[in-house]
Amino acid sequence: MNLNNLQAFAHSLIENNRAECDFVEYKKSYKQEDKILKTICAYANNFMNRDYGYLFIGIEEQDDKASGVKAIPIRPITGLLEGELEVAENHIKSLFKYIQPTPTCHFISDQIDGKWYFIVVVEPSNRLTEVTDKGAHKTKLSKGGRYIRVNRDTVLPNTRQEYELLRKFAGYSFCDDFHATATLDDLNYEYMKEYLVKTNAAQDLRKLPKEEMAKMLKLIGEEESNKDKIKNFALLMFADRPEDYIPGAHIEIITESRDGTSRMSAEKFEGPIWIQAQQVRNYFKDRIEHSYTIRESGNIYHRIVKNWPDIAWNEFSTNMILHKNYDNPNYGGIYVYSDHISFANHNRPLPPVSIKDLNEKTIFDIRAYLNPQIKDMFYKLHLIESYGSGIRRAKTALKENGNDAPMFLPDNETDDYTQVIMYINKEYKEYEDLDNKPIQNETIKLPKNQQIVYDTILNNPGLRIPALSKLCGLKEKSIDNAILKLKKQDLIKYIGTSKNGGYYLKSRD
Repeated sequence: MNLNNLQAFAHSLIENNRAECDFVEYKKSYKQEDKILKTICAYANNFMNRDYGYLFIGIEEQDDKASGVKAIPIRPITGLLEGELEVAENHIKSLFKYIQPTPTCHFISDQIDGKWYFIVVVEPSNRLTEVTDKGAHKTKLSKGGRYIRVNRDTVLPNTRQEYELLRKFAGYSFCDDFHATATLDDLNYEYMKEYLVKTNAAQDLRKLPKEEMAKMLKLIGEEESNKDKIKNFALLMFADRPEDYIPGAHIEIITESRDGTSRMSAEKFEGPIWIQAQQVRNYFKDRIEHSYTIRESGNIYHRIVKNWPDIAWNEFSTNMILHKNYDNPNYGGIYVYSDHISFANHNRPLPPVSIKDLNEKTIFDIRAYLNPQIKDMFYKLHLIESYGSGIRRAKTALKENGNDAPMFLPDNETDDYTQVIMYINKEYKEYEDLDNKPIQNETIKLPKNQQIVYDTILNNPGLRIPALSKLCGLKEKSIDNAILKLKKQDLIKYIGTSKNGGYYLKSRD
């Protein structure tokens, strides 16, 4: 840690009008004891997994009405008198006796806009930190406790957040823990060898005996006391049916029936999780992915309209497996409907990534992994690419395919699940609806030109005015007039873009 670097970074936050967030807080006065006390406690607990927390003293914040951004620093700053700096620092240090354990903080003075301010830089603690009840009473804080920072709010954790906080400080990793009953015999040696082949391991490693191979892959204990024990991630990767040992370690794809009823069918994938990921990808290619080939009249070229891009499916489905909390017995589910696909896992992303971030961002430079061993193995298997880039690739693929942006849920801080909804390409859906809802074959009597155009569209759907003019033997102006009248009668409609679309008959119920 370099204090000069911390000072320069803090200075840049003000210069760039950085809004308050989970690691930045502005306070006008060092006498705002209740807010300062709980903010330092929250930074020490580091729920959002940041390097440091920055508490600025001598700077007010305001909402930017023009941009809608909340809590940016007011410039020029309010500032402190130079003679107040030491007084303010000592005053804040006097509050530390109300925080257990005592936080590690650095006080850095600086100037901007010709005025003094200082920053309390709080280091993450390696112990669970709380404001004492005595401290809460002394500073008129409503309640003591283990405060955390969520977005720009300093709060006491809800039940879900408390659980995650306790896991964080316990240093517990389910995947790295040993299974209570499994032995080396429960791992499939052939899967282990196949993994080494797919990851281009050296030939001598591929030929190791099973126990030596398990040691090399760190699947079993290394100490004498646990050398016969199998780690949970080993079972997920190399057991024939991981769910026999870890409930919920499978994926189900539940598909809506197309017969107009509420029935749904389910497919279950329950082998080693890396094979599950491959099978789910293949299922999409074989059963879900569909497209229309659109060729315009008079044009030798064609274009493909897909319902969903495979890249987005692959990223979202693999993320379900990679980021699942396997300590939770609920399985991951993919629900396929006529107009959208829903991917659901029964846990949240680890901080600093939030549901809000998933909706608003495409790049995640800092990301924590619940299952780091699986992440490393999936990377070697090319099931994931550069870390933290999957959401960007999925969003880009959907945009390029013409789909709406995906939506991530829930929109609250309480529910313990992550859901992403991937919407169907609207143009594809219009073509599909036309296919699935045939036109009634009754005779329609129309004025001559309208009848010619109507019959031509009936037999040649998807044409535009120039092509209709050639087939009908009518001038384009006559075609245009007939189309206007047919549209007013709700007999035809235009589907697609101005360059690539065409006219179709409307379904008649």
